[in-house]
Amino acid sequence: MDLNREGLAWRVLDDHIIFLDVAKDRYFRLSQEDNRECIEQIGRNSKELWHQPDCLARPADWSAPSRSSPAIGWHDFSLPAIARALWTQRRVEARLSKFPLSVVLSQLRSVVEMRSEKRTEISEKGLRYIGAFEDARLLRTAADRCLAHSIALAACLAACGDRARVVLGVHSPPFAAHCWAQHADTVLNDNIEEVLRYQPILVV
Repeated sequence: MDLNREGLAWRVLDDHIIFLDVAKDRYFRLSQEDNRECIEQIGRNSKELWHQPDCLARPADWSAPSRSSPAIGWHDFSLPAIARALWTQRRVEARLSKFPLSVVLSQLRSVVEMRSEKRTEISEKGLRYIGAFEDARLLRTAADRCLAHSIALAACLAACGDRARVVLGVHSPPFAAHCWAQHADTVLNDNIEEVLRYQPILVV
């Protein structure tokens, strides 16, 4: 199998490779024999056990998460920001239903790179959106919507000039996938204990 195939991300967990095909919107694993051959190939040719496709290369400014944003728990209530959060999330959900994941993520990266800049701290307006997305869970749960929720938050933060990365993570065994938004080493829409259960497979 071509481990460098365009649109293919993968991560080795406990001697098993988990793949994410961003063009076909699916995770998959190989048979035991094929998995063993690929593990041997990785051992010969790679220094890392984590690969992202060239079309969505890992951002140089990403770092592993170590804490959650205080704005998740402590923030002012803002009805306009909550309305914007809900509207943006619904819009992202609609795009995910119409377009391949690779397209949606590539467009997000373009927006983030063009409209935001690397800052040490999130702006006051950005913090308000972090709180608003947390409050929006009361009206529209983020359960099973973590991808759309994280993309929408990153897009709203980019509009404020704040740069956030969307991280897709995997866990195995048993297999599970999760997604969150992150600024530097700070998780913006989840608790750090939950996030650390997963290993990143794709950072946008």
